[in-house]
Amino acid sequence: MKIILRDLRDFFVSLKLTVGLLVLGMLLVFAATLDQTNLGIWGIQQKWFRAFVVFHEVHGVALPLFPGGYLLGGLLLINLLAAHLDRFKLSWRKAGIFLTHAGLLLLLVGELLSGLWQEDFNLRLSAGDTKNYAESYRFNELAITDTTDPKFDEVVTIPEAMLARHESIQHPKLPFRVVIKAYYPNAFLQLRAADAPPSLATAGLGLGIVAAPQPMTYKQDEINTPAAYVAFAAPDGAPGTFLVSTGLVEPQRFDYAGRSWKITLRAKRIYRPFSLTLLKFSHDRYAGTDIPKNFSSRIRLTTPDGRDDREVLIYMNNPLRYAGLTFYQAGFENNDRTTILQVVRNPSWVLPYIACSLMALGLVGQFGIHLVGFVQKRRALGSAGGPSASTKPAGRRPALPHFLFPALLILGALVAIAFTLRPPHSDGDYDFVAFGRLPTLVNGRLKPFDAVARTSLLVMQGRQRVLAADGSTLLSPDEWLLDVLFRPAVASTYQTFEIVHPDVLTLFDLTSEQGAGKKRFSLEQLRKGLTQLDRQAKLADATESPVRTAFQRAVIQLRDNVVLYQRLQASFIAPGIDDFLDQLIGFEKTLPAALDALRAQRAGQPHDAAATKLMLELSRDFSAMDTLGYLLPIPPETGMMNPLAWKSAGASLQDGLTTGHFNPAAMAFATLGAAWQNHQPDAFNASVHANRARLDREVPALLTKCDAEVRFNAAEPFYTSAILYVAAFLLAVFSWLKWPGPLGRAAFWLVALAWLLATAGIATRMWLEGRPPVTNLYSSALFVGWGAVALCLGLEYFYRNAIGSVAAGLVGFSTLLIAHHLALSGDTLEMMRAVLDSNFWLATHVVCVTTGYAATFLAGFLALIYVVRGVFTRSLDPATADALTRMIYGIVCFATLFSFVGTVLGGIWADQSWGRFWGWDPKENGALIIVIWNAVILHARWGGMVKARGLAALAIVGNIVTSWSWFGVNMLGIGLHSYGFMDSAFWWLIAFVASQLVFIALAAVPLGKWRSFSPAHALS
Repeated sequence: MKIILRDLRDFFVSLKLTVGLLVLGMLLVFAATLDQTNLGIWGIQQKWFRAFVVFHEVHGVALPLFPGGYLLGGLLLINLLAAHLDRFKLSWRKAGIFLTHAGLLLLLVGELLSGLWQEDFNLRLSAGDTKNYAESYRFNELAITDTTDPKFDEVVTIPEAMLARHESIQHPKLPFRVVIKAYYPNAFLQLRAADAPPSLATAGLGLGIVAAPQPMTYKQDEINTPAAYVAFAAPDGAPGTFLVSTGLVEPQRFDYAGRSWKITLRAKRIYRPFSLTLLKFSHDRYAGTDIPKNFSSRIRLTTPDGRDDREVLIYMNNPLRYAGLTFYQAGFENNDRTTILQVVRNPSWVLPYIACSLMALGLVGQFGIHLVGFVQKRRALGSAGGPSASTKPAGRRPALPHFLFPALLILGALVAIAFTLRPPHSDGDYDFVAFGRLPTLVNGRLKPFDAVARTSLLVMQGRQRVLAADGSTLLSPDEWLLDVLFRPAVASTYQTFEIVHPDVLTLFDLTSEQGAGKKRFSLEQLRKGLTQLDRQAKLADATESPVRTAFQRAVIQLRDNVVLYQRLQASFIAPGIDDFLDQLIGFEKTLPAALDALRAQRAGQPHDAAATKLMLELSRDFSAMDTLGYLLPIPPETGMMNPLAWKSAGASLQDGLTTGHFNPAAMAFATLGAAWQNHQPDAFNASVHANRARLDREVPALLTKCDAEVRFNAAEPFYTSAILYVAAFLLAVFSWLKWPGPLGRAAFWLVALAWLLATAGIATRMWLEGRPPVTNLYSSALFVGWGAVALCLGLEYFYRNAIGSVAAGLVGFSTLLIAHHLALSGDTLEMMRAVLDSNFWLATHVVCVTTGYAATFLAGFLALIYVVRGVFTRSLDPATADALTRMIYGIVCFATLFSFVGTVLGGIWADQSWGRFWGWDPKENGALIIVIWNAVILHARWGGMVKARGLAALAIVGNIVTSWSWFGVNMLGIGLHSYGFMDSAFWWLIAFVASQLVFIALAAVPLGKWRSFSPAHALS
């Protein structure tokens, strides 16, 4: 018996059990995330997380598939308690571990209690509505109401679960028995055909309506419509059988036993002793867009006893907490006339805050102790002349050539960088740069025309260079945009539409050989097939994004690019009118007289018919420009800093027809355009400079940012950084073969220079946008690379073996390449949606999570270096292998800390935004998987389950885990963080995962097969 008890004890206290449970937990989260595409977020919680065993139905038979969340969480709880009681002794050096595990225990308990106690409801209020109840998102109830007494209603509710069990209910307040004849969790209501079989309903709406059962839906944008046939049985005759459904808006009424009744199937309600009245709902949008900037509801809170009677403003990230409930701004409907508040009751809501604070404090303390110890050891090695401190014998100064080469190389790099930072200048007679610095409003952001030109070209053709129709003349982006805006016939000959799918080319009867670079075509070449393109794009629009074919995605992308181009063309010139600008300039002089003629016509007085006709034609043209135009370049004559006051040229000119006075900015652009059309550089430059001078007087701060953005775009700092990273990578690799001193130093300083340049680029973006560094996928790629390279610089500073420089070059270039491809989707300084519009959370949660990405990737790339050098070269000597192992371990510790803290901060943000600390959203799950996997690596190493080679293999798996969290979950098309399916990114992700699996397989090759550890190498 003692042996059995000892074995049980050893089993429950072992780190192997810990690692096994963590791996199973990670697989559980991954599988549940994938299953969200079928079951939705609520369905997977019940199936995967709030169950002891996950069952999967096969041909109607429920088979056990996987241990559920309750089982794994319970075993992990027992494992932690048993390990601490058996093995751990409290000491200051172990205090961090105790705090971390105590927080984890509390977190597991908190999740259990949240699953048991948390309730979610919604409250819909139109302006002036008052309610003292909220309605459930997921559960329904059958409400039978006695309405006989005019002063109050007596309501009896029957839960949906009883309807599903077809129970017969006799409630003491009802004079009849309720019998459930049929219940459908989801049904389609349709009119009953004349020749249809007899209906189950014998009264009410069911006589003319039939409920047809439907499969349940779990999609985010769809809802289930339950229905039931409910009969009332009584000794003295029954009222009949009714069809009830949430799809029937009005309740059905009947009389029985001298009393009046109504029956309805409705969302489950929760009543509270206070009322909320909607005073005003606000839905603010960014100027010129449908992007939400803010949702807010001004509410009056009142209680029957009069103790509370006050106004409350509920908006994103600012909920109302009252009487054990929390009210969050969730959405709106009914054309902004109805607000939707999410109402959450969770008595255990504070537990995750306490738990995560303990864990964060424990991790910081534990890793901080080890970090301080590591730094002290490295300093001791350096002062003792250890091998990592210098590659030269002690007491000798390095030879001058060893410093001369790195110095000359860095000097050359600085000169090259300085060359890119030169102020842009215009070649020729036209001041294109000054035009490019003029501001316009696009997609809610005031930006320079230069940014519009570059972004549009990237979207349409994947590059910013444009060749004229002769195939040799290179146009600047600003010159191309001017032609698009004012010389549409010329611009339509430029080959700027990228088409690579052969079936799309077939729509236009084109071949790749007819395009520039075999993939770029002009609007003139596409014109005859635009109708067919539009038809195919509409067919593709009807298909859900994740299941669209490559052809469908290609036609939608091309259609959108053509629409963008056409909207640019309509920004200043009415479609189809060649001499529009000349007409407009001439009409400005006669505008007052034309306006008088129009007024006379409306008054029935004699008038100039030609003037009124021209006036009406221009009004129609201006309206078309306002509808179709892409740019909003016309500021108000006063209050130019208010983006909401900027207008399209068409809208501004339309206003002029009413006031009798055209906005000077609108006429300045008309003059500018006419000068460009008529090849008059002096007039063009004068108009541009006059426009600039007017703006300088009113909005100098805006022009400062526009000038900086133009300078930033011309300098392309991230492109230069990418080149420097490649050069540093090559130098560092060569340093392992020859001249380690000078080449290693040169690589380190090149990495530092590239990192400083990227830092300046990120800082400039932050200033331009007024945001923290990470706001979208593009900026996350920049920051992941920036954070990883910063860590590499630290590693190289301590170890000085060129490994940090190799990893920095590899990661830095790779992430900048990813960022370049993400930039092809449009403006990377986009406006933030309402729920994300919080600089505090962007600067804390998002930055921490992205730093965790960077560190986990870096650990994986260091592991790649370990495997590649060990398998394919003889350079992985014991000292180098030991250094790499220490690097991987240290970076994994760093990644664990920041991934966990970032994930926790995300939970707090979610709790502040929509009322739950953890909702198992795909992006949340991805972050959790990274934390779990890093914990697996650490526990496997602490338990001696893996050595150096195993540590490297596990770190490479971290690359797969992080890439899936970063991009993979975005492609599922579900959740609050879904950015949509990306065909090219999907295949690149698959290729990356496959490559990492190959390296993991190489790591599994026996050490005797590695060149660095082969017997022949050992003998040598």
